[in-house]
Amino acid sequence: MLALVARVKNLLLSPGAEWEVIDREEAEPRKLALGYVAPLAAIPTIAIVIGLSVLGVQAGGQWQRAPIVGVLISAGLFFLLAVGGVFVFAFVINWLAPRFKATRNYRQAFKVAAYSITAAMVAGVLTVAPALGVVALLGATYSLYLLFVGAPKVMHAPPESAINYSIVVTFTAILLALVVGLATMLTAAPNGSLFPQLARFQPFGAPPPASAVAVVGPALMPASAGELADGNPPGIATGDLRDAAPPKLAGLDRVAVSVERRGLAGARTIDLGAEYRNGQRFVTLQIVLSKSIADTIGFGGPATSEYDRQTADGYSRRQRAGEAIISEDWDNASRTGSYGRLVDDSFYVRASGGGGILPADLRQVVELFGRQTLAQFEAER
Repeated sequence: MLALVARVKNLLLSPGAEWEVIDREEAEPRKLALGYVAPLAAIPTIAIVIGLSVLGVQAGGQWQRAPIVGVLISAGLFFLLAVGGVFVFAFVINWLAPRFKATRNYRQAFKVAAYSITAAMVAGVLTVAPALGVVALLGATYSLYLLFVGAPKVMHAPPESAINYSIVVTFTAILLALVVGLATMLTAAPNGSLFPQLARFQPFGAPPPASAVAVVGPALMPASAGELADGNPPGIATGDLRDAAPPKLAGLDRVAVSVERRGLAGARTIDLGAEYRNGQRFVTLQIVLSKSIADTIGFGGPATSEYDRQTADGYSRRQRAGEAIISEDWDNASRTGSYGRLVDDSFYVRASGGGGILPADLRQVVELFGRQTLAQFEAER
């Protein structure tokens, strides 16, 4: 590990001298990949997971966190492509060498490919905070400089063709990086939207953020479940409050469910969360019973503002309907949105989703959880 840190420091601070040291070293590609490339590639990989699924990002005034499964798949693919890309790039460097009168040697080419990614991978730690993306881009740019300097030195290109060799190799690296990035994005979003499953979610387990939306139609508390639920209908007591979230919902399988109780008996806040998924389609359900939920989500009481905002990107509405407050939003670009209902300033049901889920689906999901669900939550309080 100390040798890895020293190599990183020397490459970043004195690349010319360090490339000369690298040129003289004996290095077996497989060992170099495991001992240097993989640890460096793990830096942005872990940062992606933390940034999207643990810390979350803020967009449109709301905190959003991507479901961990989707992010892990995308981050894992990025890691594999980053490591595998070094092998491919080494092949290209070696293939180009004789065309510029450089020495053809795959082990030397692999050293160039492996060590030139140093700055980009180290700067990848900044992807944990999207706002620092520009700084991370500077790290990637510095990696291109490392490549530009190192390729002719390690591949022993003659002076008359060294510059041209560096230019062609550098442009090849840019193209390969674009392929890796595009492949990762398309895996995260086969329909073309980056992380379409990015659902509005509370950061660090806090109650859900304010969501401005509304709906047309009655906001009555339904007595029980409708056709969207399979198995035990929601709201039917089975001895476990988690069963209030049915095994299937809107044709999706429940993949996660949790219940949190806070406070003293008789005045508890009860928060149920469940995630449903089938392919790219997903729904995140949250049911909260709390005397302070209206203040937490930012609306409630007689002074609640109502509005209806329409933009080219979607809509955001909030409307009082009977004794309930309905909120709804939808983003056309990501094809994600949410629908929520607050009753008596204390009982809040919210569904968010995307990946093929429609606004009408989210409304139907929320309307499944009515008086029977409330009664079960009250009994647990």
